[in-house]
Amino acid sequence: MIIKAKDLTRVYENGAQSLCALDSVNLSVERGEFVSVVGTSGSGKSTLLHLLGGLDRPTRGSVAIDGAELYAMKPDALTVFRRRYIGFVFQSYNLIPGLNVWENVTLPLGLDGIKADRDETESLLSSLGIYDKRFSMPSELSGGQQQRAAIARALAAKPHVLLADEPTGNLDSKTGLEVMLLLGKLNEELSQTIVMITHNEELAQMTARRIRIEDGRIVSDSGEGRS
Repeated sequence: MIIKAKDLTRVYENGAQSLCALDSVNLSVERGEFVSVVGTSGSGKSTLLHLLGGLDRPTRGSVAIDGAELYAMKPDALTVFRRRYIGFVFQSYNLIPGLNVWENVTLPLGLDGIKADRDETESLLSSLGIYDKRFSMPSELSGGQQQRAAIARALAAKPHVLLADEPTGNLDSKTGLEVMLLLGKLNEELSQTIVMITHNEELAQMTARRIRIEDGRIVSDSGEGRS
């Protein structure tokens, strides 16, 4: 398996009040799986994704990716691990406005002191259908093109895991379906492990495994029983 979460709990304190966003979740994801996580707003699905990606710290529990315990790492080491092994795709794209597509995509490699391979980057942009936009600024792109650029940036470092938080949330239904089909292609052709948060039940049905969260707990898992 590539992801192992054990007894994962996140409690937020607000003065005298406590909110349990995630309650003793246990989850395993196999290499090459495409998993969707669905639930209503406030159910804990985004909290789960953030903890799986090392973007937040659990109140209790652990997360291991390829055997590496995320929360046993010091903050600086965790930052480097995230950059090298985990790709993130967010609803809001998070492209840097002052950089063109090529610069946005290769930026994470540069932060690690790695020179981007031109042929590999061109191939990646071509496979995502935005090669002709490589010198365009984010403001010159459609929403779908910006999300494709964000996916390219997430894949540039060849991550072990791709975590997508509502990747179609800002897109119309047609463009959202195109992005979803693209993620499915990445999973099938490259065996890319993907965990995707979505509120769209129809899109979730397109993934091989579906997990439902309610009140911070997993209430159903179509892959339940996997080791």
